[in-house]
Amino acid sequence: MKINEYIDLLEGMPVVYVRPLNSIVISDPHLGYEGQMSSLGTLIPSKNLEFIKNIINKSSISTGADRLIITGDLKNDFSDLKQYERKEIGELIKFCESLGLGLSFVKGNHDNYLDRIKSTYNVEIFKDYICEKGFYIAHGDELPVLDADFYLIGHEHPSIVIYRYTGSKEKMKAFLYGDMYNKKKLLVLPAASIFATGTDINETEKKDLLSPYLRDFCDVDQLNAICISQEENLNFGRVKDLRNIIV
Repeated sequence: MKINEYIDLLEGMPVVYVRPLNSIVISDPHLGYEGQMSSLGTLIPSKNLEFIKNIINKSSISTGADRLIITGDLKNDFSDLKQYERKEIGELIKFCESLGLGLSFVKGNHDNYLDRIKSTYNVEIFKDYICEKGFYIAHGDELPVLDADFYLIGHEHPSIVIYRYTGSKEKMKAFLYGDMYNKKKLLVLPAASIFATGTDINETEKKDLLSPYLRDFCDVDQLNAICISQEENLNFGRVKDLRNIIV
């Protein structure tokens, strides 16, 4: 799905292609989640890394991108770089290298001690943001520090909840796209992690949102929610029109 001449949302995947940067962008992989749960006594299938490798592979082939940008929360644990995180990060880096992708990581609030991998792998790690050709790419947990034409962030893990008359509900990961108060464009990426279902944007009050971009820099109700479905993306329209919706 092309949202403008510069940005494509790859169908059915939490992946953005930024044409002027020839880069694919994902957010919030939260690698090592299964290992952390195991250390706490909860065993869950190890499938997050394989899912992320699969969407990167498909995106690389379909776009011809030569770079992968991750907008924060590469790892899951807030504390030190755990061995299970280091292992999965190393596997992801080697996989991307095999595809010919350069790697740029913007640190998120989970990415403490991530710099320790720099001595082992050839990756770029940015403390706060990347700003290139008018695109400001950041995690989204802190206010922007530079003016740009287009802002891409993660952190919020946006989703949309739709209720049915039967009482059941469906939750879908979503991109949020639209104007900020300064008339610049904002795109919020859903989490790449299959375990991070995220914030129910159409059920959450503005004051309770995680990202200051959404709390302070835009009218969330006027953003478009573009939901990820099987093999396609669906523009559900404004968040305002999705509040209390029943189908």
